[in-house]
Amino acid sequence: MEHKKENLGIKKESLLKALENSLGIISTACNNTGIGRTTFYRWYNEDEDFKKKVDDIENIKLDYVETQLMKNIQNQDTRSIIFYLQHKGHKRGYIQKQNINLTANDEDIKKVEIEIIKPKSDSSITKES
Repeated sequence: MEHKKENLGIKKESLLKALENSLGIISTACNNTGIGRTTFYRWYNEDEDFKKKVDDIENIKLDYVETQLMKNIQNQDTRSIIFYLQHKGHKRGYIQKQNINLTANDEDIKKVEIEIIKPKSDSSITKES
């Protein structure tokens, strides 16, 4: 039984290494290790340590992509600059507007009401004076 557990640990580590080498692309990592996607997701959902390591790799991938975006911006790539401002520059007015046409029973909806509900205050949180 101990040998089986050890072998499983080796397979998980192998998959994690392949996942890291593929920058988090699950299909590639599974193909490179011969471990099926179903097995990957079972391990991900059942093993907290494995899940944390996979999530860490996902954060590394995001860091890598953000670095590439910033390199493009430094090289004055207009599309990258616009993308960044549309996603990170909302407070400064860089907002892409969208028009949404609503219909019900093939008729245009003329009025939409939105109610903003404030969350109830948590009595366990005390305000500083």
